[in-house]
Amino acid sequence: MNLTVSAAESLNAAVAGVLTRMFGGVAATLVAAALVNVLGLVPVLFSGVVGWILVFAPLLMSLYIGFRGESMSETAIKGWFWAFASVMGISLSLIFAVYTSASIVMALFGTTVSFGALAFWGYFTKRDLSGWGPFLFAGVIGIVIASVVGIFVQSTALQMTVNVLAILIFLGLTAYDMNRIRNMFWNASATDVARWQWFGALSLYVNFINIFVSMLQLFGDRR
Repeated sequence: MNLTVSAAESLNAAVAGVLTRMFGGVAATLVAAALVNVLGLVPVLFSGVVGWILVFAPLLMSLYIGFRGESMSETAIKGWFWAFASVMGISLSLIFAVYTSASIVMALFGTTVSFGALAFWGYFTKRDLSGWGPFLFAGVIGIVIASVVGIFVQSTALQMTVNVLAILIFLGLTAYDMNRIRNMFWNASATDVARWQWFGALSLYVNFINIFVSMLQLFGDRR
């Protein structure tokens, strides 16, 4: 892809905006999860029906955005992004209560390094990764189904398999999404950039959080 200096600068600025929003969402999630734990709200929030709602709320919100996102305004998708990140944090507070602080930090470090490596490759590779999409999305559906089954069928082997596959698939999605985002902004008009930055941030945010949770469950030490 041959770019002029001004086009390259515009493209890099647009993608930098995506990453800034994405990491802002990750920070909001971590703060929300830590705050719920510090305040000792986990036993209160995750008892009875409310607990199940909080566990499945991020999935339901992501499905809603997936179906309605194209018709949402920039203001609406921005609001949904921050709401989604906050609800995800509350949901993850249950996991944070189980694992040690050292494990959380190590999982976060491992996720950042691996995510960064695949994002870098996806952005700078000259290959078109659009053909990966159907296989990766099929893998995500399989992970969701296996995860739901795992809630009712307590199997260590199943949980480990799901976590390994989730890491691989969401790392693949990270490269795929960065490749797609680069190509998307290459042809974007000025009026589309701000709105598309939020969609791009949401896609990368979901990848990052899923890699992080899978790494934590796979390698983390329980309290």
